[in-house]
Amino acid sequence: MASVIDTVIELKRPIQQWTRAWMLGPSTNERAASIGLPSGEALWVVGRAGVLGDCPTDVAVGGLAYLAPSFVARYWEHLPPGLTHLGVAQAYGDLCSEWGESELPRFGTDRLERLDLLARRVIDAAPASLGSVFAGWRALPVPQSAAARVALSMHVLREMRGAASIVGITAVGLTPLQAVLASPAPPPRSGPEWAKHLGWDGPFEDPSAFRQLRDRAEEINNEALVPSYAVLSASELAEFAELLTSIRNSIDM
Repeated sequence: MASVIDTVIELKRPIQQWTRAWMLGPSTNERAASIGLPSGEALWVVGRAGVLGDCPTDVAVGGLAYLAPSFVARYWEHLPPGLTHLGVAQAYGDLCSEWGESELPRFGTDRLERLDLLARRVIDAAPASLGSVFAGWRALPVPQSAAARVALSMHVLREMRGAASIVGITAVGLTPLQAVLASPAPPPRSGPEWAKHLGWDGPFEDPSAFRQLRDRAEEINNEALVPSYAVLSASELAEFAELLTSIRNSIDM
C-alpha cells in the first residue's frame, strides 16, 4: 500500500480538479449576478476569503496569499450595499453544494457517505492554525445530503492544501509571487501568464533562480499534511484515495 505522504501527493491533483468543476462553470457567473457581484471572478475571490468575515483587506490578502493584493482589494472593498463578505462565502458554499447535488448522486449514497466520512476525518484532524481560510470553511454548517457534503468536503480539502502551501513558501522565504512564477504545475498554471491571471503585474523575475526553493516548499506542504492524513489506517487511506480519484475521473470537467 502507498505511504501516507505518497497518498498526499497522489491526491493533490484530483482534489484541485474536482473543485474546478463548479468553480469555473457558467453557474458561477450566474450566481455572482444574482447577488449583485460583477463576475464569477468576484464571487471566487470574495467567496473564498469571505469566511473571515468583514475584516480589513490585508487580512483577506493574507488568507488567499497567491492573489495580488490589488486584485483582492478590487472586489473585497466594493461589495454591493447590503451584501457582506460572509454572505458571499455562503453563496459560494451554496454553489458548491448545489453542484454536488446535481452531479454526484449517480455515484450512490453509500460511496458518497463513505468518501465524506473519510474526508472529514482528515479535515477534522488538521489544526486550525494551519490557516484561517481553511479553518473558516471547516467551521461552516455541513449540508444534509451526502452529495452536497462531498462537494463541500472536497473544497475544504483544497483549502487545507492551500493553507499548507502558504506555510511551505513562507518557511523557505519565497514571496507569493515568486511561488506562483515557479509553481511546479504545468502551464498555464505557472509562470508569468498564471501570475497575470492572479492579478500580478510585471515585469516578472526569472523563476529559475528560486526553483529549488519552490520545490522544497512543495515538500514542506506535503509534510505538513501527513499528520492529518495519518489518522486513517493504511486500508482506509487506500479506500479514500480510490473513492476520491475514481469518482473524480468519472466527472466530465
